[in-house]
Amino acid sequence: MNKRVLVVDDYEPWRRHVAAELDKSDRWEIVGELEDGVEAVREAKALKPDIILIDIGLKTLNGVEAARQILADDPTARILILTGQNSPDIADAALAAGARGYLIKHEAGGKLLLAMEAVVAGARFLSPGLPAEVLDRSRTPGTRTHRHEAVFRSDAAGLVDDYARFAEAALAGRQPVVVVAPRDRLDKLRQRLESHGVPVARHVRDGSYVTLEMDLETLMPDGRCDEDTIRRSAAEIVAIATRNAEPDRRVAMCGEVAPQLWRNDRADATIRIERIWDEIARSLGIDLFCGYLVDAARVAEQEYGVFRDVCAAHGTVHVR
Repeated sequence: MNKRVLVVDDYEPWRRHVAAELDKSDRWEIVGELEDGVEAVREAKALKPDIILIDIGLKTLNGVEAARQILADDPTARILILTGQNSPDIADAALAAGARGYLIKHEAGGKLLLAMEAVVAGARFLSPGLPAEVLDRSRTPGTRTHRHEAVFRSDAAGLVDDYARFAEAALAGRQPVVVVAPRDRLDKLRQRLESHGVPVARHVRDGSYVTLEMDLETLMPDGRCDEDTIRRSAAEIVAIATRNAEPDRRVAMCGEVAPQLWRNDRADATIRIERIWDEIARSLGIDLFCGYLVDAARVAEQEYGVFRDVCAAHGTVHVR
């Protein structure tokens, strides 16, 4: 079924460009093109589109305030800010107003449809050109039971950087960290953390930094996605990581078990694993960060449906 799109931008050539991009897929149908923020509020209420693409600089009413008013009328509205504004402060304001995504126009090439899929699926999308701290500041501390994010990277070095940021922030917050990844990625991550001044050896000794070399055969005996085995392994990992942790400190886990299954052409198992782990994260209160090392063009052209399902299993999606 087509997803209905409302496009709000005061620059008509850009609206034509967006229309041309959406024409590349039979999934999207533009139901309205507007240039005014007040009109956007009115038409969003009348049309009930599946997603609203809205710029910041609009006539009469700016995009942030328009998004706030749209969401006040319909909290389920899916809004993707699509703008030339690359200010972290403006992105903070847009996400705080309730927008599900923020994509800078000059980064939209090859990412617009992926960003839209993430937002429609209920995940958040942050433009690669903005610092990761923007998304962190948009979260309300103490209100979430868990965190489940995914990043799509085409380069292994960038993936290690993402893991390092995740692990460093968690350790700074006195969260125990678990990393499940191939050995070479674990080694490079340790080097990266140590280069940032993180005392990895001390964290290893006190049990607050645990690494596990990825072993699909143990998690999936006979190639089967065995839910009981996965849940048992998760409970054991959490028990190890929290053995010496302060009370009520949630475990932070990052890695690529499900992503490895996708690389092995096991899309069905990928989605099942992600859904199981999302349930585990909710029940045990875990922060999860999944690293997908894939080619963005392959995602956009050949495995779009898998990407949609992965988005639906995560609270936040980054495509870098």
